[in-house]
Amino acid sequence: MKKIKLGFAIALASLLGLSSCIDHEVIPAPVPMVELNCHFYGVINGTPLELTENVLGYTGQADKNLILLPSPSYSSAVYTFELLTAQSFKSVKASLGSVFWDRGVSTDPTETQFDSFHNNSLTPAFSDGGSNGFEFMYRDPAGVEWFSKENSVNVQDVVFSNISQDTDTSGHYSLFTCNFDCYVYHQDAITLAWDSIPVQNAVLSGWFQK
Repeated sequence: MKKIKLGFAIALASLLGLSSCIDHEVIPAPVPMVELNCHFYGVINGTPLELTENVLGYTGQADKNLILLPSPSYSSAVYTFELLTAQSFKSVKASLGSVFWDRGVSTDPTETQFDSFHNNSLTPAFSDGGSNGFEFMYRDPAGVEWFSKENSVNVQDVVFSNISQDTDTSGHYSLFTCNFDCYVYHQDAITLAWDSIPVQNAVLSGWFQK
């Protein structure tokens, strides 16, 4: 009986020792990510157009156009957001600029400058290339690009709302919704004649990235 008890004790001790040597998997805490959503609806040339994220491959893409000048001249940044897909030429893009800053102080606009610009650009003027305000681009199913014009003779307006900023490991963002009405224009490469179509009741939700 003593031998049986001794053998059982040895086996139990071995089992406990083995279990204490097992490495437990450490699961890292989830990394918070900014929720980035995008959507467009508008009536373009009399036809409703709706582009929805993750439908037909549509996704949002933020970018920026920089004009870099040596200090003490001011550099500028125009921020863009496009809703597009690889399955179709059809897309829409909004541009808004410009943030001005001194490259002698920082290589890029600071978060404070970026946030302040977007928070204070709720009713921008229309501007070609977005260099000093808002520009809208519509790419039609044939791949032809139509742009708003700052000197349009037609009534046009834009209002930004739901502005908020957030940051994650991928970057710093300014989320927005903008409502606008305008005409967009295209110049024929051969005849050089201009054509225009109206964009009405348009609503674009997206984001700019610093």
